[in-house]
Amino acid sequence: MLARLALGGVAVFALTLAGCSGETEGDEAAPEAQTEPREVTTTIVEPQPFAEPVKAFGTIAAKQRSAIGALTEGPVERIFVKVGDRVSRGQPLFRIRQADYQRSVVEAQAAVDLTSAQAIEAERRYDRVMALAPRGFVSKAQVDAAETELAVARAQKAQAQAALGTAQQALADTITRAPYDGVVTARMVDEGVYLNNRFSMGRQSAALELQELGIVAAIVNAPQEYVDAFRRNMPARVFIEGFEQPFDSTVYIINDRVDPESRMVELRLPIANPDYRISSGLAVRAEISVPPVQAIVLPRPAILGDSAAAYVFVVVNGKAQRREVAFESIDLDQVRIRSGLEPGDEVILDPPATLRNDEPLKSRRTRGAS
Repeated sequence: MLARLALGGVAVFALTLAGCSGETEGDEAAPEAQTEPREVTTTIVEPQPFAEPVKAFGTIAAKQRSAIGALTEGPVERIFVKVGDRVSRGQPLFRIRQADYQRSVVEAQAAVDLTSAQAIEAERRYDRVMALAPRGFVSKAQVDAAETELAVARAQKAQAQAALGTAQQALADTITRAPYDGVVTARMVDEGVYLNNRFSMGRQSAALELQELGIVAAIVNAPQEYVDAFRRNMPARVFIEGFEQPFDSTVYIINDRVDPESRMVELRLPIANPDYRISSGLAVRAEISVPPVQAIVLPRPAILGDSAAAYVFVVVNGKAQRREVAFESIDLDQVRIRSGLEPGDEVILDPPATLRNDEPLKSRRTRGAS
């Protein structure tokens, strides 16, 4: 009986020992499964040709804008146009009171008539003296006097004719005409206001504002980093607020001055506007096509953090290494790396949220980053 109990105890002990031994083996195997390196998809960074248009922002401006003043002084007698009117070159815009200038023309004409009569009389006297001179009936002094009198009469006639021309021009200038085809965009005065073409202090000098809008210019500012890439006649597209479709243009003017505060360079892009659809003052965005450059482009999921503290994970010696980067967006799917990566770096394309620095990894490389 005692022998059976002893054998039973030995059997129970053996089973217990076996059970404990199985638990220990399972515990030791678990850590081995946890330390298996996780597999990630990576790509080797290589620069590639990249031709993203340079974006620039600005405003539409008229080809010409003029504050139209009077060529002669006086009160405004009549304004022939209103704001919004389209005018042609030479079309009357407004008129200064003409009464004084008409009197000046009449007086100048009378002076011409008087001096013309005096010149005729002087010529007749000169002819008589010169006819008597060969026969000795007049002295040398009388000949000289006749010549002088004729010269003075002719000079006075020419002077009077010039004064008449001035008076006639002043009368014509009482009507101010459009210097070019354009649109009236402002009216500064009404009838009765005295206009002074000498710009004296306290006197109004301009009556209307005229803009030439047959061709408008998009005046935009682009980052200074592209200043060496810009060339005249580069193709561009201009997006104007309020218009669905962009307008084709080219770089016509590159301002040599870079603004020291904004660090921007000014460009001017002309746009044909034959039907005056585009008004000055509209906000614009321009996309200027520049030659391609070598750049590092990655899919957006490779970037972690935000734009102020962005980073990626690279694989170095089989381990994850965090690398801070600066980037700019290309579109919803891609970004351009500005700094932080070098050609040959192995970047994790879609890093897991739980990835940690120095974590062992198993790479599965792809051919391209996009």
